Amino acid sequence: MKKINVAVIEDHSIFRKRMSELLSFYEEVSLNFAVENAEQCIKNLDKAEVRPDVLLMDIELPGLSGIEATFQIKQSYPEIDIIMFTVFEDDERIFESIQVGATGYLLKDEPIENVVRSIREVKKGGAPISPGIARKMLGLMTSMEKGAALETEEMKAVPFDLTPAEIRILEQVVDGKTNKEIAEQVFLSPWTVKTHIKNIYKKMQVNSRAAAVRLALRRKVV
Repeated sequence: MKKINVAVIEDHSIFRKRMSELLSFYEEVSLNFAVENAEQCIKNLDKAEVRPDVLLMDIELPGLSGIEATFQIKQSYPEIDIIMFTVFEDDERIFESIQVGATGYLLKDEPIENVVRSIREVKKGGAPISPGIARKMLGLMTSMEKGAALETEEMKAVPFDLTPAEIRILEQVVDGKTNKEIAEQVFLSPWTVKTHIKNIYKKMQVNSRAAAVRLALRRKVV
């Protein structure tokens, strides 16, 4: 039986040690490493001969957050599945986790057998989610679908293939607002706004706010 290589990224030492010990009882799982922060995780991934198949990633980490780390790791190692581990059932964190490429989302009080089942599930192409979070996600996705239906007309013939959400953020950029001010206006976190702006730059093929503003005005995007 081929083992599933797993790594744990958790700043709480007792929880990290306990999770490592519990995983060791399952023959199908091999623990690559257990570290206290995302920076150490990325260093381990960069130098590893055999990388983990699955990361159990805490969202609330010191320094680089679990969501920010997930975004960076998926850029470099898209084959690695990441299950977010959290004590929160927060809509914004759920949405951000989906955006940056997390495969699953589990609460920390899940029994170890559910965690291992989730590890198996992601390797079979599944997306494990704790029941309470699944209910929240259903409501979130329903709201998103309604919003998408209302914005269908806005999406026609948009320069640079910008989405309605990206155009709203670009409008704020043109108005000279900071990421924090934009976040308050569009009800997202500053980090999510920053990610949207990076995507806008990529689509517009620019590398600064000033260049994006000039091009947006010249092409009458906003």
